[in-house]
Amino acid sequence: MNRPYYTRLALLGLCLYLSFVVLLLALSLALQRSEWVYPCVVGSIALALIAAVYFWQPWGLVVGLVAGLIGIPFSLDGVRDNLSSPNSFIDFAYRPVVALAGTLLLITGCSLGLVQHFRKRTSTEGPRIVSYGVAGLLGIVAVLCLYSVVLTFTDVESVSAADKQGATLVTARDFKFDTANLSAKASGETRFVVRNRDYIVHTFTIDGLGIDSKVGPKGEILVVLDAPEAGSYTFHCSVPGHESMRGTLVVE
Repeated sequence: MNRPYYTRLALLGLCLYLSFVVLLLALSLALQRSEWVYPCVVGSIALALIAAVYFWQPWGLVVGLVAGLIGIPFSLDGVRDNLSSPNSFIDFAYRPVVALAGTLLLITGCSLGLVQHFRKRTSTEGPRIVSYGVAGLLGIVAVLCLYSVVLTFTDVESVSAADKQGATLVTARDFKFDTANLSAKASGETRFVVRNRDYIVHTFTIDGLGIDSKVGPKGEILVVLDAPEAGSYTFHCSVPGHESMRGTLVVE
């Protein structure tokens, strides 16, 4: 690729991001899920940025720099929850790992590329220390992604057959719960088995009862209500963007 060194660095960041979006699209199509719209839209934006940075010099670098600055808060949104869920590859690897690494490469490449352009010192060769740093960053990304992939398929939560006896099953699939209404006893114990059939983390949250339980991809958890106060409560998924996942729990 006959492009300046830092332009290639910016393109590498965008391609890193695009590769994960393509993976999301492939998973959605393979599993016949409805989430394909998101990767198509985001992938189109990434492709447009790649074209701008590659063909439109130097203003494509300005566009890329602005996009990178916008991408920082996007990459860090929910970073604590995402990093605490290594057993969910998409949640763990997408924003805080791949997207953040791609954003850092994009910002670095565009900003230093602009400096070189306006100083008229553009070169296809870059400092060795920068190349080593990029290689190290990509190595860290690869290791973290591999670690998360292994945990996603090996660290799946399950509920024993004994605990399932007498429990109400609640299933999360395609960003919705399979029921909008649940009931519980105000006296005694009520148990729910919450099953996640998506490839991302969901929660079973009842704010009024202090319940906020996380369930990983393809996993299931047991939620026990011990003599809750009578009334009507909203149960929902507390993950940002999952606002459609909600229903009503009646305790009587």
